Amino acid sequence: MIKADIPQDVTEYKEQFFLGMNGRQLICSALILVLAVGTFLLGKKFVSTEILVYLIILETAPLAAVGFLKYNGMGVEKIARKVTDFYIGKQKRKIEYIPPEMEIHDKVREIYYSVLEKERKAEIKRMKHRRKK
Repeated sequence: MIKADIPQDVTEYKEQFFLGMNGRQLICSALILVLAVGTFLLGKKFVSTEILVYLIILETAPLAAVGFLKYNGMGVEKIARKVTDFYIGKQKRKIEYIPPEMEIHDKVREIYYSVLEKERKAEIKRMKHRRKK
């Protein structure tokens, strides 16, 4: 009898083109291979092999992330968009609950400012009175 693995969730299904990779992974793998071989062939004349290996890793890592990295079903571009929206974009949620301590603080601040305003008016009055003399 033939057995077929059926995923529990339909969203877990991945279409496979070649060697168990989907189209995105296959394209990124091909680009990584071309980039790494090209960099190695061109760079071995100018830089030692040890340094060249690290340079190849640094330049191919973003392509590998784009092709293979998934977090909560999102690709790298969706993750980057969510992160930038979170840290740079305008927040949609507003503070609705104001604790009672804040109300007390606001009242104390109003009283303090009113006292300062009265003192300032009295000081201005004294200064005007001194100028008249």
